[in-house]
Amino acid sequence: MIGSIQTDPIEVEDPFRDRGHDIGAVVTFLGVVRDKESSKELKHLFYEADETLASEEMNKVLDEAIKKYSLIDAIAIHRIGIINPGEISLFVAVCSMHRKESFEACSFIVDSIKERLPIWKKDHFIDGSESWH
Repeated sequence: MIGSIQTDPIEVEDPFRDRGHDIGAVVTFLGVVRDKESSKELKHLFYEADETLASEEMNKVLDEAIKKYSLIDAIAIHRIGIINPGEISLFVAVCSMHRKESFEACSFIVDSIKERLPIWKKDHFIDGSESWH
């Protein structure tokens, strides 16, 4: 189980490739920054976080998902700082013996991260305006 908050770009690869043969399903989610928000053209997003609390809560979410959905493993990485359109802001990967649990767990983790982590997003638009979420 890995949960992290980072400023570096998120590199995507098979996070469970070195695990045994007990994995029957791997489900991943990539949160990618769009080029528009509310029909306005984005320059970039800026994510800010209480990194310590966000990391602690992320690991709680992963632990809950592992127990609730009988996962073999789970990973979540949320990027902070400036993120441009087309770049990944959130990566979640889960593995289990069966696909149903993996799909449900991935959705649970993404929703929980959005709801529970102290991470704030500021839209920076091409026209110079800004908006916090």
